[in-house]
Amino acid sequence: MLRTLYSGVSGLSANLADLDVIGNNIANSNTIGFKAGRVTFNEMLTQTIRGASRPVSGGLGGTNPQQVGLGTTVGSIDTNFNQGNFRTTGNKTDLAIQGPGFFILSDGTSSYYTRAGIFGLDSENVLVNPSTGMRVQGILADENGEIGSATPEDIVIDPSQVVPARPSDELQLIGNLDSNSDATETIVESPTFLVAATGGDELVHMSGQTQGSFGLHVGDVVRLSGRNAGVDIQANSFTIGTDGDTYQDLVDWLNAELPAAGANMSFAIGANGELQATNNGGTAIEGFSLHIPGKAVFNNNFNFPNLAAGETWSTADTPGNTTGEMRAYADETDLLVTLYDNSGTPLNIDIITNGFARIWVGGSVGGNEVADQELIVDGTTTVEQLLNQIQYALGINSNPVVMSDEGQVVVRGEVGTMSALGDINITEEIVPANSVLETAFSFNQVQQATDQRTYSVATTVFDSLGGQHTINFTFEKVAGANEWVWTAEMEGGEQILTGAEGRVNFNDEGAVSNFTFADGAQGLSFRPQSEEDEGAAVVTLDINYGDIGGLSGLTQFEGGGSLQSLANGYGTGRLVDYNIDQSGLITGRFSNDTMRAIAQIAIVQFSNPAGLTREANNSYRRSGNSGQPVVTFAGEGNGTTIVPGTLETSNVDLADQFTRLVIAQRAFQANARVITTGDQVMQELVSLVR
Repeated sequence: MLRTLYSGVSGLSANLADLDVIGNNIANSNTIGFKAGRVTFNEMLTQTIRGASRPVSGGLGGTNPQQVGLGTTVGSIDTNFNQGNFRTTGNKTDLAIQGPGFFILSDGTSSYYTRAGIFGLDSENVLVNPSTGMRVQGILADENGEIGSATPEDIVIDPSQVVPARPSDELQLIGNLDSNSDATETIVESPTFLVAATGGDELVHMSGQTQGSFGLHVGDVVRLSGRNAGVDIQANSFTIGTDGDTYQDLVDWLNAELPAAGANMSFAIGANGELQATNNGGTAIEGFSLHIPGKAVFNNNFNFPNLAAGETWSTADTPGNTTGEMRAYADETDLLVTLYDNSGTPLNIDIITNGFARIWVGGSVGGNEVADQELIVDGTTTVEQLLNQIQYALGINSNPVVMSDEGQVVVRGEVGTMSALGDINITEEIVPANSVLETAFSFNQVQQATDQRTYSVATTVFDSLGGQHTINFTFEKVAGANEWVWTAEMEGGEQILTGAEGRVNFNDEGAVSNFTFADGAQGLSFRPQSEEDEGAAVVTLDINYGDIGGLSGLTQFEGGGSLQSLANGYGTGRLVDYNIDQSGLITGRFSNDTMRAIAQIAIVQFSNPAGLTREANNSYRRSGNSGQPVVTFAGEGNGTTIVPGTLETSNVDLADQFTRLVIAQRAFQANARVITTGDQVMQELVSLVR
């Protein structure tokens, strides 16, 4: 009977322990980093009433043992280290461990281990668990920001931490220097001027009296039409050749071709450039003309009336035709009084009244009016004399004023906006004004004057004490060459010792071909302060302009320019903020925009974490069965990472815990009923003696 009572008592005790563990699990279902526990039961020793017997050969068989159990006992209380869920907090010092491992905490004497990464800074800027004050352990970075392999210690994030200055030693130049950066001059052109054609004028440059250019080109074919005594004239054609066939060449061909074709005709060039034809034969020539397919202006100008025997007519004599005089582009040798404007109108310079005319040349340069210059024109004054007067009046020294092949007066001023040409005025001292002359010399601007373009860029560099210094680089193009002169100046008056100026050359593909220093230096160096003052060391900079023949640094292309400059180094910086990454590395951001490691949070792993001894405040301590702690860092191939700004929640499954609670409760009730039943049986036994 007593065995029954003892078994019931053991069941009560074991299930009560299970209820205790379940209750603790449920109580900590919201505890950060909590790991649920579980209870396992073992059967207690049994009492053998009769042992087993083996079979007897030829007799009875064997019998099983008769045993009565003595109840149950708690076999183990285990910890479930399965991963808990994550809860985002946004607090950068809240950390969760993904994977195996524990944070290391210290009370100054002993080490504790926890999965609850609720951390913050105390008054001494030590990373601690705020609820217990225990300090988080890790490896502090050295003065260069390197994490070593020292023994874990308290992590201190000192806000007064300073990053020493790093002096600059390299400066990079990047950008495009516009190849079209030369200073330019103003270029203006007048309309075309014409003169009466002469035999020496090329056919491709000739035009009619009023209808403009003939528009002839090399290869055009001139053909003849006409009838001699009612019979068509059969003649060969004339092809304009590449050797610059002239008006006289055409006349010579006519004088040779027509008699050979049976038309006794002769030709000559008149005083106004008209073509004169004479019928030297005894029969009439009808409908004679020269024509080129598709050249209407030429065809209109070379028509003749019927020529009776012995008559001479010219293209200008054609009834109703006013376009028969021939014109050619004027050149510098032509007389000024023989010029026509581009519509064939004479300039009407009056040299008859007084035997000469007064022409005034004026205009503006750089926005300022120039003094008018007088030119006396008579029957011997050439176009070249007028051009020289224009050049003198406008103060042009570098570029002569010329007449183009198309009969235009071309004026090129001096380079730069200070010498920009404005209006150019050519007037005759006459009343009323000679409007034809003034209109003929109305110039059109072909190119605007510009100043030579320079490119500048400022760069901040640092000395050994963290002092800032600004260097200004200026690039100025060498006119007409793929070469630039560069200079360097210091804004603060620091003394440049070497490398203050030089030249950079580019090849015809826009890449750097050479970069030199005027003093033969290999870099730019300057003294941060006066020679008498003690302070930072001399700063020497390697100028990185890119690769020779490459396009990685400076280039020279047309179409816009830009220049940038970057220097390494930095000044002294103080800690302004920090962050923690997935490896537990605490990186500081300093006021000089640099980043440097401050410390790295250590992670410890055990071969048997279930063997750890639970302590208060979600922490554990090493036991004899946990194994030795292995200190490592997250992310080092150990399957562990740290998730900043989150916390690991309890891994308690309430549904499972409530189910287990019901089971433990029923088991406890059942064991209590066993004790009650055993008591009733004992009462009946005692009642037998009455």
